[in-house]
Amino acid sequence: MKKRLTFRCGKCTRPFSFTKELTDEQELLFTCPFCDAELVLRLEPFRKKKITVLRGEGQPEGTPEWEYAFPEVIEAALRG
Repeated sequence: MKKRLTFRCGKCTRPFSFTKELTDEQELLFTCPFCDAELVLRLEPFRKKKITVLRGEGQPEGTPEWEYAFPEVIEAALRG
């Protein structure tokens, strides 16, 4: 799933945004376009279990689904 996210650099504190493909990886690694600082964002704190309500008999089968709940501006930390 591609999503446009807005980040705040952990070094120069300037906000920037770009479109990023979200996968099952635990971290995003990228560079600030203003100060070229290497940034890291852990996705685990934003990961929420998606609850699907089904009516009927029996238990639904399958793997649990996950979605991400990001704030409007995401604080990215310096890598290292």
